[in-house]
Amino acid sequence: MSGAILNSEKPLGSSNSSGTAVAETKGETKTLHIFNEQTNYVPKSTIITIFLACSTVDLIALMDQTTLAASLSIIGNALHSSDQTSWISGGYFVTSSCFQLLYGRLSDIWSRKLVLFVGLGIFFIGSLASSLAQTATQLIAFRALTGVGGGGLMTVAQTIVSDVVPLRERGKYQGILGAVVAIAHGTGPVIGAALSSIDDDSWRWIFRLNLPLTAITTLCVLFFMPLRKVTGDWKTKLKAIDFFGAFLALGSTTVLLLGLTWGGGDYPWNSVHVIATIVVGCAVAVGFVIWQCKGATYPLVPMHIFKLRIVNGASLTMFINGWNFLVQVYYIPVFYQLAFGYSPVKAGAMLLPVTLMQTVSSTVSGLVVHWAGRYRECILFGWMVWAVGLGLFSTLDQSSGLGKQIGYGLLTGVGVGNTLQPALIAVQAGVERREMAVVTSFRNFVRNLGGTLGLAIAGTIMCVCCHSTGQSLISLILHNQTTRNNSITSSISSLDLTASETRSFLTSPQNYLSKLPQQEAVHVQSLLIPAYRKGFQIIFLIGAGLAAFAFILSFWLMPHVTLKRADDEQLKEEGRERVKGSRTMGDEVVNNSERRMEFNN
Repeated sequence: MSGAILNSEKPLGSSNSSGTAVAETKGETKTLHIFNEQTNYVPKSTIITIFLACSTVDLIALMDQTTLAASLSIIGNALHSSDQTSWISGGYFVTSSCFQLLYGRLSDIWSRKLVLFVGLGIFFIGSLASSLAQTATQLIAFRALTGVGGGGLMTVAQTIVSDVVPLRERGKYQGILGAVVAIAHGTGPVIGAALSSIDDDSWRWIFRLNLPLTAITTLCVLFFMPLRKVTGDWKTKLKAIDFFGAFLALGSTTVLLLGLTWGGGDYPWNSVHVIATIVVGCAVAVGFVIWQCKGATYPLVPMHIFKLRIVNGASLTMFINGWNFLVQVYYIPVFYQLAFGYSPVKAGAMLLPVTLMQTVSSTVSGLVVHWAGRYRECILFGWMVWAVGLGLFSTLDQSSGLGKQIGYGLLTGVGVGNTLQPALIAVQAGVERREMAVVTSFRNFVRNLGGTLGLAIAGTIMCVCCHSTGQSLISLILHNQTTRNNSITSSISSLDLTASETRSFLTSPQNYLSKLPQQEAVHVQSLLIPAYRKGFQIIFLIGAGLAAFAFILSFWLMPHVTLKRADDEQLKEEGRERVKGSRTMGDEVVNNSERRMEFNN
């Protein structure tokens, strides 16, 4: 059977009132269960509490990533595994990206609230286990488990927001979510660096911090988030899960991301390990696409959504958004530590201009979407400013004052705030209501994929500027040879390091410098600043070029789609009736209870 009745914009068969559909394929008649939509427009008095509950979900997902970003080298040093630090974050990103595709369809089948509870439970267990890890291998495994739960938190929360508020009206409340994003990205690196710097074992508090946050979030979801039950018994729902498609999706994504994470770090890009994993991952991905087109009854990603230009445009631009955003979060603090000599706490604080302006611009863009009913101009403006901001970041050097550092961060924040939420509204406006959860999960999956590739490429660039030339230097130092052709080679040679010291430095320069006396560390850093700055300059210029390319893609592939739907007013009225009905039932229960008490007395 090609495609599914659930996912067809025009049903292939006839639908009846019992929640089933009849489809004919090759002369055979097959009855399929159609799961009801979970659109649940609520009164304004309830919207803010729901947004606050969704914002707590976003908070724990983002805080988990940002608190760790500025502390990886410290954790690697504490666990005596500096060469594995990239996998502490990479393990989470691999599994969270893999499961992004599943959560959208699972929430359609089992209900948003139930799937969100499952994600929070896995996230809690993974965080607790991470706080108890004794080796880097254990920590990587537990972070991967955390990613299984964390992968769906923001996706389901974003879908719930689209369920309870019409697209055009969402901008009025967008500032709540924007403020949470700013808090997470602004304070996360500072908190992470501060906690991990107390002593050798204090980094565990980064993961312990997730435990009370997850508990509070679970309570908020339990009491404040609405629940629209999905029709069908558990057997029907279990049969609707595309297990083979999930296997192909997880397999292809895991193998592909494994190759991308290995590339340039654990293995060279032209190594058998990297090439084989990328080729196998792409081949399995092709198999997944074929299965979704031809074999799946309820596809995880219905292929017909890609007939829409706006879905393709949103997917491509969100790939770039994830690339630039994660590279910023991870490399701006590192840039300030290595190129300017800032402490981890101060370097993390330099993200505040980006995140604070992101909040302001996200709120303003949301209000513009609400007032004007248009998102296209916000998106185009955001990509243009983001390209300028990253381009200016590439010009920073030691002579650049604090004003420039903050100003360029503010420009970059304007770009982030104008591209993230308006693009989500755009892609949700371009599809049917039944496809909102699926398209949201795919959009987040692509964004995570872009971020993973961006981090891999950025790490490779730093290796090219510093590590690869140093590898040949090791053999030269071992044979007491010299070279004059490479600035970083001559810099390290002038330090008169032993072979083991050279390997330690090339593996993790931050950890190596932290073990040196302050005067010697300053001397080493002064010799290496030009090489590091060159690497960061290339990273920021690539980001600027990608942002400019995203501007072109948005102009070409993201036309304006009306944000008003014909049934919005009807759904609002149904929402009001449901609230009145629940209140009436509550009053009846109270009255009956009072009558029983009077009778007993």
